[in-house]
Amino acid sequence: MRRPLLVPAALLLASLPAAAEDLHAPGAVISGAAHADITPQGFDAMGALLPGLVPTGLEIPEVGDSYGGLLDQCWLGGYEYNLSGGVVDISIVDVSLVPQTGYLQLDADLSISVNSAAAPLALLLSVECIETTCDGYVDPFDASISTSLALQVVEVDGVPTLDAQVGTIDLSYSLSAEDIHLDDCWIGTVEDVLGFFGLSIFDLILPLVEDQLASAVGDFAPEIEALIEDAFSQVVIQQTLDLGGAQANLELYPSAVDIQTSGVRLTLDGYMDAVAAADCVADFDPGGSLATPNAAPPIGSAPAGVDAGYHAGILLSDDFGNQALYSLWRAGLLCYTVDDNADIGVPISTSLLGLLAGDAFEELFPESVPMIIQTRPKVAPTLAFDGAHDVGVVVEDLGLEFYGELDHRQAQVVAVDLDALAGVDLTLDGATGQLAIGVALTGDDVVPTVTANEFAPDTSAEIEASFAGVFDSLVGTIISGLVGDLAFALPSFSGFGLTSLEVAGAGTSADWMGAYAGLGTVSYESAGCDEGGGCDMGCASGSRAPGSGWLALGVPLALAGLRRRRA
Repeated sequence: MRRPLLVPAALLLASLPAAAEDLHAPGAVISGAAHADITPQGFDAMGALLPGLVPTGLEIPEVGDSYGGLLDQCWLGGYEYNLSGGVVDISIVDVSLVPQTGYLQLDADLSISVNSAAAPLALLLSVECIETTCDGYVDPFDASISTSLALQVVEVDGVPTLDAQVGTIDLSYSLSAEDIHLDDCWIGTVEDVLGFFGLSIFDLILPLVEDQLASAVGDFAPEIEALIEDAFSQVVIQQTLDLGGAQANLELYPSAVDIQTSGVRLTLDGYMDAVAAADCVADFDPGGSLATPNAAPPIGSAPAGVDAGYHAGILLSDDFGNQALYSLWRAGLLCYTVDDNADIGVPISTSLLGLLAGDAFEELFPESVPMIIQTRPKVAPTLAFDGAHDVGVVVEDLGLEFYGELDHRQAQVVAVDLDALAGVDLTLDGATGQLAIGVALTGDDVVPTVTANEFAPDTSAEIEASFAGVFDSLVGTIISGLVGDLAFALPSFSGFGLTSLEVAGAGTSADWMGAYAGLGTVSYESAGCDEGGGCDMGCASGSRAPGSGWLALGVPLALAGLRRRRA
């Protein structure tokens, strides 16, 4: 493809807005650009992850002690004991993680056992020269833990990060000597003798079990903290997107966390900005993206038609989505020059003019010759969340200029401005984790206006009437090649992932894109990534995913309708 032709200055005057609009300057940080919510139902579903965090099969360290008695002999008070092979097993029977005002309340019921009759521990005892070896185990007994979990955003090395703090863990259980079984030893005689000296076998075993149990539960706190922090760590995005040569810097980072009984909301600030402004749009640049700030919907709310029992939600503001599209537009994403070297399945020649206006141009081009089609994206696309599709991409004044060779020079034959509404729909396969993104844009969605037709001015109405068919065969082919196979492989997290997805406009003015997901145990795994990159959110099968983590449902959706395939 050739480099874009220079924009005629006259078109600048035609594209100026009638009235000034509120704009976000290029690169301006948008407060509350997106929100990530988890509802109480989501925390119920996430409870399936917590049992895997509790350590099981914990070995009790080998312990022993001895006392020589009088005259350092095994009689008159002498004893020795050694315990080995002890293993504590902990399992979660039930767990709840419930959002309260300002914190999360964690409660769990546990079942605990120490060894078993089939795999006992070994207890060696020697009292008053009487030695015996016992097989021991402890019947399963009930326990419970309770704690609080606070969340806040802190800066770590200058990077805003979610910090989780687990409060004091309250552990309660009922364990008595009756739960301890000692077999194959002279337990009665040994216990009686030890009792004479104020000792008990059970007093030796119980503290060991209790200490190990307290240690295991204590280790549970940092595991929970790591789970929460890791789950949200991928929210921080700092990268440069390269979409077919159009480069833009993207930053998103947490700015606040709000915990209410209706759920937990992580608020993100951020921006997207073109690395460099492209010459092809410089004359049309209004100086920023559309700004229409509106309050986000309440935590846990759902638009009409969306399952109110959803588990997690992503809310993307139209201000941030519009800034993203503006940045890509400003970087030259929509600037194309298509000529006869383009392999799009349709010959780029003056024969296309016959489809537009019959034989009106045959006198100029009695024989078909190569032609150039140049785009003039005069207005940055914007988003709409209140249409028939999951996401609407509004395109205005997208110029198409047709050039043919006349008198040994390239002359503009026809120019058309297009207004269009592209639809973007998302379909999640809960079995595979594939998020397919379909783009709906046909000639019926396009409104053409002829802006230049010097050689056959009487045919302008005919060109506008017949343009839909040409759009489907020409532009539709290009769009299908660019985004026809766009899909993302979403990752699972410890076997936990998205099982369902609904997308709808949210907010009083439908100026938020809401993506509402169900969470649960899944069979799909995180997809591998090419080019040596990480795999924070999976990879696109048609092109690389531009974000990570929870934002797998956010930024890519806004960009999907305008995305180019990577080489």
